[in-house]
Amino acid sequence: MSDIPPRPGVLGFLASYGPLRIPLAATALISIFLVPAPGAAPAFEGWAMVSTLLAPVLAPLAVMVLLLDALMARVMMAEAGDAARTHYRRVLWTDLGVVAVTLGFWIPYFRGLLP
Repeated sequence: MSDIPPRPGVLGFLASYGPLRIPLAATALISIFLVPAPGAAPAFEGWAMVSTLLAPVLAPLAVMVLLLDALMARVMMAEAGDAARTHYRRVLWTDLGVVAVTLGFWIPYFRGLLP
């Protein structure tokens, strides 16, 4: 956590969320728009390859790293003071919220892969 005083609003939250967490959460949320239809055949060329091959690989990776970040936020909360504990609690719930939304959109696709 930095020594920068907190700012109110969304910009303050993004500033405190961290420069590595923002692209991680953005990757997970952008992958929602790339979910192919369940049972869609993979495309091996062109832009369709992004949604049929790349996004199904990156979405679970982003979810796992977000869960790891949530775990580390919980570990850091155990040793932090009140202000830092509030920060890490917000990070924890934001990570878990992004994971829940991402899984909600991707689970139907991965269920379609099962026999």
